[in-house]
This record gives sequence, C-alpha cells and structure tokens, in this order.
Amino acid sequence: MINLILTALVPVAFVVILGFVAGKTKLVNSDGAKSLSTTVVNFALPCTLFVSIFSFSPSQFENVGYVLTLFIGIIIPFLFALVLGLFIWKKPAGEASLFASNSGFPDMAYFGLPVVMTVVGQQGMLPIIVGNIITSIVVIPVVMALLNKQKGATEGAGTTPGIGDILLNTIKQPVVWAPILGLILALLGFKLPALATDSLKLIGGISGGLALFTLGILLSFLAPRVDLQVITAVILKNLVMPALVLVLALTFKLDPLLAKGAIIIAACPAATMGAMLSSQFAIATDKIPGQILASNVVAIFTMAMWIFIAEKLF
Repeated sequence: MINLILTALVPVAFVVILGFVAGKTKLVNSDGAKSLSTTVVNFALPCTLFVSIFSFSPSQFENVGYVLTLFIGIIIPFLFALVLGLFIWKKPAGEASLFASNSGFPDMAYFGLPVVMTVVGQQGMLPIIVGNIITSIVVIPVVMALLNKQKGATEGAGTTPGIGDILLNTIKQPVVWAPILGLILALLGFKLPALATDSLKLIGGISGGLALFTLGILLSFLAPRVDLQVITAVILKNLVMPALVLVLALTFKLDPLLAKGAIIIAACPAATMGAMLSSQFAIATDKIPGQILASNVVAIFTMAMWIFIAEKLF
C-alpha cells in the first residue's frame, strides 16, 4: 500500500517542486507562468480531453448506478461550495467558481491515473473517462461562465455582461467546446483517424506535466497560508467527496472494482485547472493556488486512508 502511494505521489511532487524552484529562482516570472497557463488551458488540455472521449463507448454508460455515483459525488460538493462562495461569503462570481472547482473537481487525469490504474487495473480508465465527461460538460462550463461574468463586469467598469455574452464567451473557450464536440462525435459513431489522434496526443501529452510545473511556479509566488477557505476546500475535496462516493457506491451496490475506482478518483486532490484559470483570468491568484497546494499536501495522507478503506470494504 505504501509503495502504491509513493509511486503515485513522488513523480507529481517532483514536477511541482521543479516548477516551484523555477519560480523562486526567477527562471520563470509571473508573465511566463501566465503564458504557460494559457498554453495548458487553451491548447494542451482541450486536445487531451477531445482525444480521451474516443475511448468512451455508449455501453460504458449502461451502468446507471455507476454514472450517478460519480455525477452526484462530483456535483454536490461543487454546488455546495459555489453556493457558499456566492451567497454566504459574498465572493465575486469568478472567485467563487474557482473555489468551487477546488472543492469539487478532482485531479483525475494526472494525479488519479497512476493510482487508480495500479489499484484497479485497466478498468480504472472508466471512472477517469466518466469523471472527465461530467466535469467537461457541467463543471468547466459553469466555471468558465462565471469567470467570464466577473471579467466582463471588471472590464465594463462594473457593468455585468448579459447572459448571451456570458454563454458566447464560455462556448468559445476550447476547454469547453472541445470535449463536448468529442462526445457528440463519439456518440454518433465517428472514429478519429490515426493521424489526427497522434497529432492531438502530441500536444495534449504535455498538459499533465506542464500543468503541474506551472502550478509549482504559481505556488512559488505565494506565502503559505491557512484560512477558512483553504480549510473548507480541503474538507470538501479530500474528505466529503470520497465519503459521499463511498456511500453512493454502497447504496447502488457497485461492482468492487468499479467502486474502488470511483472512490480513489473522488479522493484525488483539487485539480490544477483552478490554478491555470486563476492565472489566465488574473482572478484570486493569491488564494486559489494555495487551496490547491493544501489539498495536494493533505492528499498524501487522505489518499492513503481512502485506498485502505476501499480495499477493506470492497
């Protein structure tokens, strides 16, 4: 069990630390970090999401209980955090959406992949595919819409843009339309040509390492901090989400391998997407990366705990 956790965490920690050193030694400044964030969000990650959709087949959605387990497990913490940020803490729309992302968007593709594949095997790809589809068609569009709303209000001297403008700006984002387009094509039976797959994977393949490296740079600009938002994000992401998925897995009586995969994916720390978007939109850059840092540090212990629980119960 210890070897499994180390195998998953050490490479991730190494790349983040490498980025942290690059930022601390000023080999990469804040402008460079913003450019790297734009590369990840607008090019590398959309290509990764688009290509990964084509490994999905309609038959994988036949298990309604499994899909509902992941859908409810991801959406409930996200919506709770969004309501908390908007209506209780009265945060601007963009900042509240990034806080919700840190509370309800697990780092499935990069952090979760090595762990779930080691514990579950090839079936571990299913929760990653399903989870990424859910976040791509629900979480990311909501976050992008609220980020565009805050950005539009700021640039418009306090004038909030209309819903049409928000939707248009959101749909125009590659990270939103690329996976949705991929899902539609896959459901229609379209097969991506090998040359197209190889081409997209070439740029998409850098997204994981570059996102973690950029996160390290962003974190190097911050002083470690612990506040109510950080604590809340860590509790929701690292503890509440996997606990909710565990309850749902037991309720729907999921196959043991599927249940383990879902729990491990839910237990992943906050995705680096929040830090990338925070930098790109210049919103809450002093808060969002710190929440992700805390989630990742705490995950060293909570991931081990949830893997142990999943192995014992299933």
